Amino acid sequence: MSGDSPLDRIIYISIPEEAHRTIGDFTIDADKLIPVEIPPDKESVDLTELSWEMIISAMLKIFAYNPAHRDIEYYRSFIHAVQPNLPAELSQAGIIKAEAKEYDLAQEIFTALRYLVPEDEKAFLNLAFLYEDRMENAASRGLSDLHDAMQQQAHIVYRDMLQLHSGSPEAVYHAASFMIKSGSPARARELYEQFLDLAPEDERAAEVSSIIGRISRQDSQDILFAEAFDLIQLGKEEEALEKIGRYLTDNPKVWNAWFVKGWALRRLERYSEAEQAFLQSASMEDGEADVFNELAICQMELGKLEASRQSLARALKLEPENVKIIANLGILALKMHNEEEAIAFFRAAREIDPEDPVAAHYLDIFDTGGDS
Repeated sequence: MSGDSPLDRIIYISIPEEAHRTIGDFTIDADKLIPVEIPPDKESVDLTELSWEMIISAMLKIFAYNPAHRDIEYYRSFIHAVQPNLPAELSQAGIIKAEAKEYDLAQEIFTALRYLVPEDEKAFLNLAFLYEDRMENAASRGLSDLHDAMQQQAHIVYRDMLQLHSGSPEAVYHAASFMIKSGSPARARELYEQFLDLAPEDERAAEVSSIIGRISRQDSQDILFAEAFDLIQLGKEEEALEKIGRYLTDNPKVWNAWFVKGWALRRLERYSEAEQAFLQSASMEDGEADVFNELAICQMELGKLEASRQSLARALKLEPENVKIIANLGILALKMHNEEEAIAFFRAAREIDPEDPVAAHYLDIFDTGGDS
């Protein structure tokens, strides 16, 4: 058995008629096929060793990977009857795994809970928080595609949660906070106003009122900035340039607006224009490592290798353990025909983040294995 999919190790068995019995308000139905997960170290199930745990493990896999299964409601009732404390135990286990950065396992647990106990907004929130954590982790490693995928998944979870729990202050508050972080201030304001309607006496009410005030004071220029940022994330750089250009016409001294412009231009491979935008951004705010890292990429593409090295050195001084910067130093060293230095940088990047794809790619090319 290949086991390529988590569901590949699940088989369905019928239970004998004599197993038909009642547990509390739940009746075991002998006509229903029961899923069983094959143990990881075996190729089949020994039915003499069949346990509740094997059945419930299989049901949880189905909740996580096939929640549209035709018998999902029966499985939900089955689990609640056989192990009523399981949701709380799973929630705690998922939190422990998430804190340990064991993301895949935590995601499986929280996804199963999201469908097992949809009446509990905490099941949605734990999954959404996990996606947000994965977003931040991906961003710190320069994995923009993964960041965008996790952000999209978080959006979906918050959307689904609000469909079921629009009357929950906790659900609405955290959805609003996510909208702020993801650059959707208009939607955030709607949700914060909804939160105040639901919980005017909540201890966070004053903070929320202040946030609503700040959002309300944003004029069309601020909205242009947010829209430009969102458009770049959606791969619509030309549209983003039009909006950020309009923003800069009235706000020429906002450093991160120049950064957004440079970011869009760099993604369009208009490196010379992007370089000028990043230089303008750096002249206003010289404490942002991302500005110098992006500037260095443009300079590298333009063949200005020494200027790129200086920009990366400034970026590294600001963030000494930023894997993106260290990996870019390795790429630059290759362009400067210094293979030994490049390998050293890629090894340093992998030391900080063993899963960094750039370092792994180049070290595989050199076939160093990470050994001296």
